[in-house]
Amino acid sequence: MRLEEAPRMIMLHDFYGGLLTDRQQKIVASYYGDDMSLSEIAEEMGISRQGVHDALRKAAAALEEYEAKLRLLGKFRSAEAAVDAVKRELDGLIGEAGGHEAFRARLSAVRNIIEDLEI
Repeated sequence: MRLEEAPRMIMLHDFYGGLLTDRQQKIVASYYGDDMSLSEIAEEMGISRQGVHDALRKAAAALEEYEAKLRLLGKFRSAEAAVDAVKRELDGLIGEAGGHEAFRARLSAVRNIIEDLEI
């Protein structure tokens, strides 16, 4: 289960990590981002493995609750999909522009602007 949920939890942590306690932030980052085991985190932080497990479970629940209310990750993914669709459409138009060099150059300039958005 950890492998499937890791990318989502990392992204949720990126969006909402600042709303967690410092301890929760460290545990989530260590577990999902650094791929540390519960035992390794417990030893590093000087707490029990069960304490790490409980903190991780509470942090994950909090991150999911923030996403359910604010939908930042969902909106981000929608924006990514929209940008990809615009790029594909522009690529098609650039290809169809044929010998209209000025038009192709303008379309390419727009594509470059979109590429620079780095969404």
